[in-house]
Amino acid sequence: MSLLTAHSRLIALLGESGSLRGRLIRGGAGSAIIQALNRLIALAVGIALARGLGAEGYGVYAYAFALMSVLMVPAELGMPVLLVREVAASAARADWAYVRGICIRSTQIVLAASTTISLIAAFLVWQFGESIPSDQRQTLLLVLLLLPLSVLSKAFASALHGLQHVVIGQAVEALLRPTLVLLGVLVLFAAAPVMRLPQYAMAVQVVVAVAVLFISLLLLIRYLPNAARTTKARHRTREWLANAIPFTLIGGAGIINNQVDILMLGYFRPPEDVGIYRVAVQGSVLVAFGLQAVTAVVAPQFARLYAQGDMARLQRLITISARVVFITALPVVLIFVLAGGTIAGRVFGPEFVASHYPLAILAVGQLVNTMFGPVGALLQMVGYENITARMIIITALLNIPLNALLILFYGATGAAMATAICVGLLHLLLFFIARKRLGLRALPI
Repeated sequence: MSLLTAHSRLIALLGESGSLRGRLIRGGAGSAIIQALNRLIALAVGIALARGLGAEGYGVYAYAFALMSVLMVPAELGMPVLLVREVAASAARADWAYVRGICIRSTQIVLAASTTISLIAAFLVWQFGESIPSDQRQTLLLVLLLLPLSVLSKAFASALHGLQHVVIGQAVEALLRPTLVLLGVLVLFAAAPVMRLPQYAMAVQVVVAVAVLFISLLLLIRYLPNAARTTKARHRTREWLANAIPFTLIGGAGIINNQVDILMLGYFRPPEDVGIYRVAVQGSVLVAFGLQAVTAVVAPQFARLYAQGDMARLQRLITISARVVFITALPVVLIFVLAGGTIAGRVFGPEFVASHYPLAILAVGQLVNTMFGPVGALLQMVGYENITARMIIITALLNIPLNALLILFYGATGAAMATAICVGLLHLLLFFIARKRLGLRALPI
């Protein structure tokens, strides 16, 4: 079956655009468009940084960002996800005292947590980082300044999401922030070539984060109903913290799966290896883009069809979705396997030709991911999110020793092997769960 035929069948199966289904589809499609633009802009940022900083400088920058991603888990304490759920539910009941309460308290919690973590980490870097080169130390200190700014703006965006202003909330974080970073980096590198260093690139991130935080706050104030701004806040701090713990655990496992390879590679290998590997990761993400776009559209339909008990249509939707995703991903993987190094060298710079093998391995791992289609979204949409979370945690725990072992022997290629194995294993486990619990076969055939 051709991609065009599979796409046509998918659209037909999703239903008419004038119905509730249509609104859900358009909402998912809008989110998918934003995510697509985000990926393109993020890729442009990566290209600008890689060409400007070189493999070593880009590795320092990437390592610092990976560290911040890990620190964001305890800094957020699961509050952004909880905000979306609780604000949406309480707004539907017009319980504006509750909305005001959780917006205020969650902001206080993440500000206190992120600031505390940043100060402790900064003290450790300052006191015990004499052996760290100055550019790396400065980059780490700047990323710790970036942490509370990023956590706060994410909380504001989550509140907007809960108030049903999904596109606005996403656009600020997914479009405005990377666009400003791209412009800032390009201007900085062009105006002052001597400042083509990771600490200055990170300083651009900090300046942009301040602007984005201010804009996010203004938007939240603008779209928060008058009743929520004037009523007396009602707090349930203990309950909120307790409810946020599962989100923290899931987020932590996800971050481990996504960032442990870079962190461990940076620990065992020089910065240039991290930079080369980061380019491979960015390239491999393109393989799974079709999966993310399709998932955004079909996920609401999974929930609807399952609630209606229409398992036959649900199976057809899963099969066609997996087919579209797999057919889209296959040519990208073939290109990366055959000529990934050449492409990386021309796009990112000659130093990054060495990313060929990591890129090829990661691309194959993502191809396995796409072969099972949106099986993770399926399980979450029909009430098996706890099982999904356990599988993510299991593969995350496996990812750590696997990376340690393979990086020692094979460097960046070993990190790619560990990540590809864990990605493939996770989706294989989810496939068998869907098969056993639901009787559904998440494959393109």
